[in-house]
Amino acid sequence: MKYKIKGFKFFKFIVLIVFVGSLVYGCYEYNEFTAVPATRLATGSYYPEMPPDSHHYYLQLPIDHNDPPKGNFTDFYILSPAFKQGQEVIFWLFDNQQEAVGMINSSDDFEYFENNLGGLSYVLIGNRGVSPTLFPEVYNKNGTVNYNLALKLYGSSQQIEDIEAVRQDMQKKGLLPPDGKIMLYGGSGGGFLVQQYLDKYGSHVSRALIEFSGAPDIAQQHNVTFASNLYEQNPDAAKLYFALSQNETRTSLAFTMFKLGLEGDKESQTRIVESQVEGSKLKDKYLYFKKWINPPYNFPLVNFIIGIPSELEVKVRIYELIGADLKEYNPASPQEVNLMYEWTGVILADFLKANADGIISVPHFSLNRSNYIGEVMVWSGTKDQDFNKQTAKWISDSYPNSQQAIFNDTHKRDKYDDYYSNFRKAFFITGLNSSETQSYFQDARQLSGK
Repeated sequence: MKYKIKGFKFFKFIVLIVFVGSLVYGCYEYNEFTAVPATRLATGSYYPEMPPDSHHYYLQLPIDHNDPPKGNFTDFYILSPAFKQGQEVIFWLFDNQQEAVGMINSSDDFEYFENNLGGLSYVLIGNRGVSPTLFPEVYNKNGTVNYNLALKLYGSSQQIEDIEAVRQDMQKKGLLPPDGKIMLYGGSGGGFLVQQYLDKYGSHVSRALIEFSGAPDIAQQHNVTFASNLYEQNPDAAKLYFALSQNETRTSLAFTMFKLGLEGDKESQTRIVESQVEGSKLKDKYLYFKKWINPPYNFPLVNFIIGIPSELEVKVRIYELIGADLKEYNPASPQEVNLMYEWTGVILADFLKANADGIISVPHFSLNRSNYIGEVMVWSGTKDQDFNKQTAKWISDSYPNSQQAIFNDTHKRDKYDDYYSNFRKAFFITGLNSSETQSYFQDARQLSGK
């Protein structure tokens, strides 16, 4: 009997040790996850998960291209599995909110990229500010954000210079065609980054594909918001949401509706906003709960993650693109409800306060697209709740040698995967005006001019 009691006490002791150990480890991981970056990759070093080889290259770039004496940081770029030295090369651009390029090494890591541009020679560039390439300089000694430095060092103008530096490095290494020209590809925020690069270094680009994207400067010229308002795609949901939001803030509801809108699920979008109305159906309330507890749809979780120090670059890019709109956003009717602005206003509360306090200004863009004479193709979707086809037309019309393609698809642009992939390949390999590319414009799935 005494042996059993002692054995039970020992078991409880082991359980306690495991519990305390797990708690300590959990606290350590949490602190690491939320810690302010203190170091970055040293000159001449590389990430052990991604050693340099014939497809992975490291280079030193200025922390501040406007002030090179401030020092350098170690950046990297990755060549596609089918990359052929000296042939036409596509620079696939992602802005800092997309966070697409990290430790890419295996075939599984390349799956998403290959589904879009498989078989072509393309380049992926590690973005400054995107983990693991973080800058301790953007934080004050007490751990608070230095908003001026964050905008200055993580801003897209620096990223444009990084991209050009990679192009020059590849040209020196003989990885590009003899003339050093490249092609560009980007969607959503990356699509505007393509426009930014064309504005400054368009002479180095032969053709560019911009997919389901916007342009804050063009939106301002036409007196519209950068992102589309909800009423354009789902007027019923806009009316219900506007009525509800007059009584109290509905940020979580707006975020879940926004995520559903990206998928083109207007039915669920309408049902979950109806679930908040008195006397609503129980199945609609359950649907909202089911969506809300799913991490990608859960605003408190997303807000927490974007708020950690290593995600600061996401906030910088969002502020660049819609900071000016957010300052003026105060919907007075259902027609003015913008789901993106409903939740990003909370995400960027600290940036907007810094702006109101006179610490930072709102970035403004003014791109001269008419100077670029290369080929441009602009894609848009009739069900895209972020950017409408009219915005795409304005972008396309701004370039002298451009054509717009319209598809019955959402912002995710995944309805016709094989068709899209072949369309892209035809454009990049044969050019905009080739019979092969034009045959895809004549396909029934392409709606422009029909």
